[in-house]
Amino acid sequence: MEDMWIMDSGCSRHMIGHRKWFSSLNPVGTKEYITFGDNGQGKVLGVSSVSLSAKLFLREVAFVRNLGFNLVSISQLLDKGFEVRFKKGACCVLDAEETLVFRVDLTSVSGPARHLVASPSADI
Repeated sequence: MEDMWIMDSGCSRHMIGHRKWFSSLNPVGTKEYITFGDNGQGKVLGVSSVSLSAKLFLREVAFVRNLGFNLVSISQLLDKGFEVRFKKGACCVLDAEETLVFRVDLTSVSGPARHLVASPSADI
């Protein structure tokens, strides 16, 4: 699970649960916490940029130790000018010129819970 990225419409920032993703880490205030959907909290131990591949670069990613999943914030994508489109069988992220940044195939997702695992292809 530590290498899985989930697109999350409910989280306010990109988050990672394992230090290995960061080449460097900037400290944050001592009282910065993330509140989860179940009202539990996780302490933010640092913030930095993360390169997922040569084409996908996330900025201001929070390190929350032992977070169960790595989360891509849909609201952060929208705030940065990207468009997120859900249509039958896919979730697509497009840049301001409507160029496809990445596409998530939803046909491989099964069961009642829906999680989206993105294949990276741009600097976000």
